Amino acid sequence: MKKTLLATSALVGASLLAAPASAEVGNRGTMNISLSGMYWFSAYVKNEDVSANNGRGYGFTVSESEVYVAASNKADNGITYGVNVELAAGAADTEAVDEAFAHLSHASWGRIEMGDNDDVANQMQVGSWNAMKGAGGPLGGLGDLNTVFGGVGLFGDAFIARSDYQTFTTADDTKMSYRSPNFGGLQVGASWTPDTGEVSGGAATADSDADGDYENVLSLAATYRGSVNDANFAISGHMQRGTDETAAGAENEDLQVYGLGANVAFGGFIFGVNYVDMHDTLLTAAQTAAGADAGSLWAVGGGYQMGPWGVSAWYLNGSKDNTNANDTEVTRYGVGAGYAVAPGWQLRAEATFLSHENASTAAGVGGTVDNDGSGFLLVNRFFF
Repeated sequence: MKKTLLATSALVGASLLAAPASAEVGNRGTMNISLSGMYWFSAYVKNEDVSANNGRGYGFTVSESEVYVAASNKADNGITYGVNVELAAGAADTEAVDEAFAHLSHASWGRIEMGDNDDVANQMQVGSWNAMKGAGGPLGGLGDLNTVFGGVGLFGDAFIARSDYQTFTTADDTKMSYRSPNFGGLQVGASWTPDTGEVSGGAATADSDADGDYENVLSLAATYRGSVNDANFAISGHMQRGTDETAAGAENEDLQVYGLGANVAFGGFIFGVNYVDMHDTLLTAAQTAAGADAGSLWAVGGGYQMGPWGVSAWYLNGSKDNTNANDTEVTRYGVGAGYAVAPGWQLRAEATFLSHENASTAAGVGGTVDNDGSGFLLVNRFFF
C-alpha cells in the first residue's frame, strides 16, 4: 500500500511552512464545510550499491496529493463537533480515503477523536523533524524513501530507519483518542486501537487474534511547551503498548515503543532531538532469549529560516541486535533548503545519504549485505 511509504499527515504538517487556510465552501444547514488540499510533484536522482529492481536511478513522482474536507459546528452548550475526511487524490493510491474521523471538543475538558486517524503518540511528539526546511529528514517518509532504501528490503529495519515509526504500528487504523486542554503549557493524551487491521467500512467482526495484527494498542503521550526569555521550547514523551500475534496465532513479544523528544527555537533558528526504543516488538520469546531486540534510534536536526528561505541539516542513527552475530545499523543524514515562491507554492530540496549494514533477512536475523546510497530530491509543493 502506497501509504506505508509515506509519513503520516500529522507529522508532515508539523514540518511544513505555513500553508494557506482552508476555504469555506458552504453548508447544508447542519455544519460549516471547508475544503483544502495539497499536491507535491518530485524529481529525484539516486545511487545505491544494491539496486535490484531499482536501477534507473532517476525519475518523477507525485509524492503526495490529497484533498481535505472538514465539517464542524458549535452546540449551544459550547461543544464543538465535526467530521474530517482526507481524500487520496493520486492515481496510484489504492484507497480512496486516507483518514476519516469525528471529533468533539470543549475548552474545559479537551478533545475526543473517533475514527481513522493518527494516535496521540504520533500527533503530540516533537523532535528533530521540526527543524526541517528541506524535502526529507529523519522522518523518512515523503522525502527520503523516494530517493534511498530501494535496494535492500527492510524486514524489521524500518523501525530503526525512520523517526515516524507509527506508520508501522497503528497508523490510521480505527481508534479513539483523547487530548486534554492545555494546563500551563502541559497537555496529555491517550489513544486506544482495538485491532490494527481494522479501518472504517470494514467488517465489524474482523477482530481475529490470529491475523498478524497488533491487538489492544494503548498509546499515551505528554507535551510541555514554554519559553525562556526569547527562546520557545517543547518537550514530549510517549509510549505504545499492545499484544502482537502472528497469522498462525502464535504469540510474539508485546508491541512496546517508548520515545522522548525536544526542540528549542530562538530568532530564526530551531534545533530538535528525539530518541525511540522499540524494545522487543516483532520478536519471539526465543529470539529475545537469544539476545535479539527490535532496536532503537536517535536523531538530531537544526534549521534556520530567514524570510522565504530556509536551510537545515540532520542526522539519524538506528541499531538493533540480532540472534546471530550480524547486528544491524542504519545511518542516514542530509542537508536541505526551502523557498516560499508565492502563496500556496513552495520549492523544497534535499541531499540525503544512507549507510545500511547487515540488512535483516527476517525478524531478529541480520544478513551480510550492506547498502550505501545517496540521493537528491527536488519538490514542488502546492497547497490550496
